[in-house]
Amino acid sequence: MNKKNIIGTVVLLILVICLIFLAVLLFKPNDNTKPTIETPEEKPTHTDVVLSLTEDAGEEYIDKIYFVGESTTAHFFKGGIDRSHILVPSSATLTLGSDILQILVGDKQLTIPKAVKDANAEILIITIGVNNASRFSEKEYKTFYSKLINAIKEASPSTKIILQSSFPVTEEYSNQGKAITNSDIDRNNKWAKELAKEHSLKYLDTQSILKNNSGALIEEYSNGDGVHMNEKAYAAIIQYIRTHAIE
Repeated sequence: MNKKNIIGTVVLLILVICLIFLAVLLFKPNDNTKPTIETPEEKPTHTDVVLSLTEDAGEEYIDKIYFVGESTTAHFFKGGIDRSHILVPSSATLTLGSDILQILVGDKQLTIPKAVKDANAEILIITIGVNNASRFSEKEYKTFYSKLINAIKEASPSTKIILQSSFPVTEEYSNQGKAITNSDIDRNNKWAKELAKEHSLKYLDTQSILKNNSGALIEEYSNGDGVHMNEKAYAAIIQYIRTHAIE
């Protein structure tokens, strides 16, 4: 290659390098420009359904409450609750099922929605699901419970409904392999909490103060049969309700 060709090649290379450098300067993004970051669509936030610790709302708060539930609810009088505020069947056995809206409760023997409306209840605490706890599938449990919730809402729209956790049984009773075990109760309580969120209600996690380290009912709270509780337990439950008040 002669001298002229070498010089021409060098000049051409220099020209190409200059053009590349110029292109980089022209198309370089501004240092102040932040890259666009795609963020996932924001999902609506939900207030926690579990009632949290509050100041003691006192007896005046308890006086506003009516209770619907099974035999464990029937025993709320042991905690000083007026029996007229305890809406349970005369047999004291209320089982969640397809006939839930036909069950009669209270002294006047009204259906649950009518009894709540008749009482003009400001607050209603429902504790249900222990009887035949192992019998229900999730779909059955939520269908029957939702049926009751919706009927109460329709009958008494101003009533504040709280779903309370079912209470544990003693370890000895749970291990006997009967229709009520603590694992079944824990599962049902999980579903009850989910229902509270689905229906924009509040959930009262009372069972948390009744359990020992094994997740069973504290023995000193049992009345001796493994399922039902004594005065000491109901005093603790009422105090928990007073210090986890709904607005």
